Amino acid sequence: RTPPRSLRRAAMSAMLASARRAVPALFRRAESARAARAASRGFSADGNADGEGSVDESASEREKAEVAAFLDALSIESGKYVDSAIPDMKTLLHTVKTEQLKKEGMPVKERKKLLSHVEKYKRGLWAPSGGGER
Repeated sequence: RTPPRSLRRAAMSAMLASARRAVPALFRRAESARAARAASRGFSADGNADGEGSVDESASEREKAEVAAFLDALSIESGKYVDSAIPDMKTLLHTVKTEQLKKEGMPVKERKKLLSHVEKYKRGLWAPSGGGER
């Protein structure tokens, strides 16, 4: 027999609350993704329209700052790689490969550390401390 629907719902909400406490970075990622989608459509996180033409400039600067914070948290010199190899977090998380980093001149240990932490970041197991939103 299955328990009544109200008990199942209570159990699910208790498990969700427990998961939120255990892995807060995972849930913050979803919130920041919603805010990023709204910002890409020309709206702020609270839903107000941005009437400025410099939205793209500030967004690209913010994206570069996020990548720089990610690299700085790993003690990797961000100045060399932010503009050329890794312009934004989307590129870092989805398209950067070992060969590309090797062509940019990144040492083996740094490449291994970066790609390892990118995978951990995607799974919500690691987030840069200090400076990043996560």
